[in-house]
Amino acid sequence: MVRTIISLFGVFIGLALLFSFSPVSDADWTVLREDDILRGDGIEGMLQDVYFMDDQNGLVVGDGGLMLKTSDGGKTWEKVEIDMRPPGAGQRPGGGGGPPGGGFGRGGPAPLYNIYFVNENVGYITGGRGTILKTEDGGKTWTRKMATSDTPGRGGRRGGIRANLMGIQMISDTIGFIAGSENTILKTTDGGENWVGSSERARVGETRNNLENIWFVSPTTGWVIGSFGTLLHTTDGGENWEKRDPGFDNNLFGIHFLDENTGWICGQEGLILHTADGGTTWSQQKAESFDDLHDIIFVDAMVGWAVGGYNSILHTTDGGKTWAVSNIPGGATFKGVHATDQNHCWTMNDWGVIAGYKAE
Repeated sequence: MVRTIISLFGVFIGLALLFSFSPVSDADWTVLREDDILRGDGIEGMLQDVYFMDDQNGLVVGDGGLMLKTSDGGKTWEKVEIDMRPPGAGQRPGGGGGPPGGGFGRGGPAPLYNIYFVNENVGYITGGRGTILKTEDGGKTWTRKMATSDTPGRGGRRGGIRANLMGIQMISDTIGFIAGSENTILKTTDGGENWVGSSERARVGETRNNLENIWFVSPTTGWVIGSFGTLLHTTDGGENWEKRDPGFDNNLFGIHFLDENTGWICGQEGLILHTADGGTTWSQQKAESFDDLHDIIFVDAMVGWAVGGYNSILHTTDGGKTWAVSNIPGGATFKGVHATDQNHCWTMNDWGVIAGYKAE
């Protein structure tokens, strides 16, 4: 018994030393928020996405309706309480500011997966169990919006969509789209107040196809990516979606376009695909990583980052021809990445870690 206790103590000390997050070997990356165990402040939860309005003000979101904000570039983070209850469920005036409600249905507040801002005031967060949050004051308050099926159910009423909602983009002041699990595609025609679409729930034994992200390069031309190499393309503003073959059947997670011609996709097993002709052809960019890559961003035609499993961070300064790999100690997964320019970038993982890049 004593030997067991000593062994467990040794393992704990070893892990503590391993995850004592000082600046990583790449001196430009610094851990701004340590993992949940080492930090021990009671604010715990997997982090799923990050967004910065400028090099000082940013948000991260994660499981259990968790939202954190910073106003000093990520040095300190403050928890933001959000009312996650559906419209009409006793929300306080203004749509936020109170403790989180019980979420949509049972199981507590839903996880939050993706942050998207249209401009400095209007933004959205998508999440589990059909969660859509909207802000019109730069993130100070958030209101819950509903996702409903376009197919009437029993009694002729449209039911709510409970899929995990992931990528979102507005293509005009009134029209926008959301992609999510179980082949979910939603559309709004009233500026994000209401979202209607379809979702294909998989039965036992059936393969579930999840859509992970969406990107429109113009009001008419857009892309959706997802499981098993799913690549969908529209040229008519989302009225119709055509399947394209990316050349790989890996799960695809992240997508970023600079313009109508130049774009990147990242995915399973270190896959990075690049197009220079508007998606007519996709070529693989070699990266010295075999870990799943969950998000990718470019600030110009040369400089970009991709992040993923085992705390891997990939950085390119030549448009993806070569990628430098940095790893923060630990076995967690970086889920989201956001940059405001060549000199400032942030990422976060499912152990609650937030890291920042600042060029010297």
